[in-house]
Parts: sequence; structure tokens; C-alpha cells
Amino acid sequence: MAELKREFLRDEVVRDPVVVDTDSCVVLDGMHRVVALRELDCACIPVCAVDYLNPSIKLGTWYRSISGTMSSDEIKLALSASGLRFETFPFDISNIRENPVLAMLFAHRECLKLENGDMRAFATLKTAEQCLRKLGLTVKFETESDALKNLVDKKTKAVMTLPMIDKASVRRAGLTGRLLPHKVTRHIIPARPLGVNAPLITLTDRNTPLTDLNQRLVSSLRIRGITRKPSGAIIGGRRYEEETFIFN
Repeated sequence: MAELKREFLRDEVVRDPVVVDTDSCVVLDGMHRVVALRELDCACIPVCAVDYLNPSIKLGTWYRSISGTMSSDEIKLALSASGLRFETFPFDISNIRENPVLAMLFAHRECLKLENGDMRAFATLKTAEQCLRKLGLTVKFETESDALKNLVDKKTKAVMTLPMIDKASVRRAGLTGRLLPHKVTRHIIPARPLGVNAPLITLTDRNTPLTDLNQRLVSSLRIRGITRKPSGAIIGGRRYEEETFIFN
């Protein structure tokens, strides 16, 4: 939160719109930005509104890639000390994504299943991630494909896989306020706009009607060029599996 707020104050713009479900207004991507902008007393934020039930909008997750100098035995001891329980199971890279569970996969092919694939798994995920960071290990968020490839290539020590979650559960979590942990869902929308650069001074303007602010934003975007990137492009350290349209 603090880092985001510093970034907004430094740049004086919000670069990328938050993705929201048109029908429910549930935030699909960008909840941390929403909270940070609220704390900066913004009255509105730039959004990309989508029809969440449209099958063209896909739902994935972020695997945790883990690197560092800790042995698997030391990691298991730390997880146990945090109150987590696990069981070993065979490593099969070919079907791990077809049978998603909360699990720790080590590069030397040992596998630990941490939790069944229900909503309790996400509380366990949060505890496990905090435990790994306390050990001094680096935890990086990657797409499922990137994380598993780096594990097979032994570029990382381990990967924590996550169970899949459906759209109904995402919407329910947003509407009830029982938010999911950080970096659980990864939404792939048909075309993602980036670089809209909405001025912070506009977002804190409580005197101008919202319709006028929207018209001002649209007018500014119309005169700017667009760089179109294909699916799979890495932008700002994040891989986007959809096409992106970056306003110049």
C-alpha cells in the first residue's frame, strides 16, 4: 500500500485502469490500487469494465516461484512449526495443472500437498507464503506455465501451486467483503488497456461532474497513439496472456 501511494504521488498519474465486473462492480484486478487511491482521498478511479460472465474472459492464478538457499527439510520443519500439515504425493508435471491443489513442488521432484481444493486452502496459502518469506526465501508470482517451466529447468528451488477458483466464488468474495489473498486470481480479458495515465488531480476532483471527467479522459485517449502487443508479452515484469493496448 505504502509503495503504491508513493508511486501515485511521485508520478501524479494512475497508469493502468482497474478491471471491474460491469454488473456487480466487483474488482477483478487492482484491489490494492483501489485501497491506495481511497487513502489518497480520490473520488473516482479509471476502470476497464468487462462482462465477467462472458466466456471470452478466462480465469487463471498466480503460482509462487521460490528461490533461496534453504533445504526442503528446513522448509518442511518451518511449515510444520507454523501449524501447517502436509502429505507427500508423486510429482507429475504433465497433469499438475489439470488436478490443481495447494502444494509445494521441489526441483528435486519431492511434492507436498498442503490443503484440499476448497476455500480454506487460501488461508493456508497466506500462512505458507508468510512462513517462506520469514525464512529469507524469495517468493515471486508467475503464470502457471512460467513457474512450472522454471521448476523443470531448475531455475527455482520450488513452486507453490494453487487450486483453481471459479468466477462465482470471485464475485461472491467481492460482494461479501471476504477478500481473497493477494495474487490468487489472474484474469485474462480479450484486450487489456494499459498506460491511460489518469491524472491524480482529476481523480481527487469532487466538484466536476463524473460525466465531464469521463468525457475529458476519453478525449485525451483519442488523440494518443496506441502500441499493440501480442499475447504473452512481458510488460513491467508481468506476463500478459491477452493482447495489450498501451496508450503512448
